[in-house]
Amino acid sequence: MTCFDMNPTAEHSGSRTEIPGINVMELDQIYCRQQYDTISPFQPHRVSYCSFICVEQGCGQHLIDGERHPYQSGSVIFLNRDQHHAFDPDDKPRGKMVSITPNFFSECSANIRHSYFVPFHLSLMCAPVLNLDPCQSQNCHDLLKQMTGAIADEGHESIVVALLFSALVLRLSRLRTLQSPVVDEVCRQRFTEFLNLVEQGFHLDREAQNYALKMHLSYKALNQLCKRSCGRTAKQIIDFRLNLEITRKLRMGEDCIQSIAFDMGFDDITNFVRYFKRNNGQTPSGYRTAYEQDAMNRLTPGTP
Repeated sequence: MTCFDMNPTAEHSGSRTEIPGINVMELDQIYCRQQYDTISPFQPHRVSYCSFICVEQGCGQHLIDGERHPYQSGSVIFLNRDQHHAFDPDDKPRGKMVSITPNFFSECSANIRHSYFVPFHLSLMCAPVLNLDPCQSQNCHDLLKQMTGAIADEGHESIVVALLFSALVLRLSRLRTLQSPVVDEVCRQRFTEFLNLVEQGFHLDREAQNYALKMHLSYKALNQLCKRSCGRTAKQIIDFRLNLEITRKLRMGEDCIQSIAFDMGFDDITNFVRYFKRNNGQTPSGYRTAYEQDAMNRLTPGTP
């Protein structure tokens, strides 16, 4: 299995040393493999695993879900399942990409109290790029080096790799939480409950009041919970999730706009176009055209 498959989806690539569920790859290897793979790493593609990129050297912009996020040497770039991303062809940073299957992460969950690989709300609570100072970067680099060495060890034990991975995740998670609002554990659990409900029903129900009823909260109480947790109202979060899915489908380019509208719970195409334009400032067709043009430009190094 290659890092990029026939569809614009990056699948988990098994480690050469047969550690199930985790792979550490040099970024240079990813760039070199583009000549053998259908999908270029510089062209937006969807990842089906959780991963993070440790930038050891470079300065540019990483494309995630249609938005460019600046990074620098020492940055860590986080990617969640089903996100679209692309490397910067004008920079080609050096470093490593760590890929983790859901099963591997679940096996490590006993050692990890605070998972940063949760669904879409990380886009609300934390930036996808974490910039580390030299000391923080060196500490994380040392842990990653130990983990890579444990994977390469012919007499390796998977538990050692899992523990080193857990230690690295805990350190990164602790640094990431500094970016997000401070909330107590009860609020965090209730907010997560709301996010799970949204994840299950955003394409069927866009009314915040209905989610409040399911949680046995008043509309006002739900809004207060959301504002305290991520600075947005319940309705803004619902719209954020729905709009995120719509833009992802438009970028994939496989379905017609009318089909996307119906899949996302819109009975009338006019209402769908009006909703999308209100959130994005352009029509769905205009967004798709602009995105396709931007993707073509990114495949040509030096194009602004």
